[in-house]
Amino acid sequence: MVAVIADGAGRHLFIRRGLQLKRSPGSWCFVGGELEVGEEPAAAAAREALEEVGLRVRVGAQIHESTSPDGVYRLRWFEASPDPAGQTPTPHPVEVAEIRWLTLAEAVGLDPLLPGLKAWLAGRLGNQGFVEYQSPRSPV
Repeated sequence: MVAVIADGAGRHLFIRRGLQLKRSPGSWCFVGGELEVGEEPAAAAAREALEEVGLRVRVGAQIHESTSPDGVYRLRWFEASPDPAGQTPTPHPVEVAEIRWLTLAEAVGLDPLLPGLKAWLAGRLGNQGFVEYQSPRSPV
């Protein structure tokens, strides 16, 4: 399941997968994970948000469906928003190497980006074009 978490200000939460993970280590994606036995897909998206980034979310409609890069998993994508608003995400120490709130146009510049997400972003952005993301400079 995939939680497409939006902040209400035009940004979405992207994570870089932990470097020790077996599947797609270091790749950028949305929060997500496997469905547990007896679990509803929307509940899985909410659970994964809490486990991976420490956010309680309100899960909305399913907005997309794709297949994992290895072709093994069917991924259902759900819109989600922090509930309550104003929470600060905290990355899971093993599963998440980094988190960023970005617009969809900024996210296209993340590298490496999971192929399914890259295709979804291209479809969402259409003719708006892609804007390459540049990391903010670290304070001196």
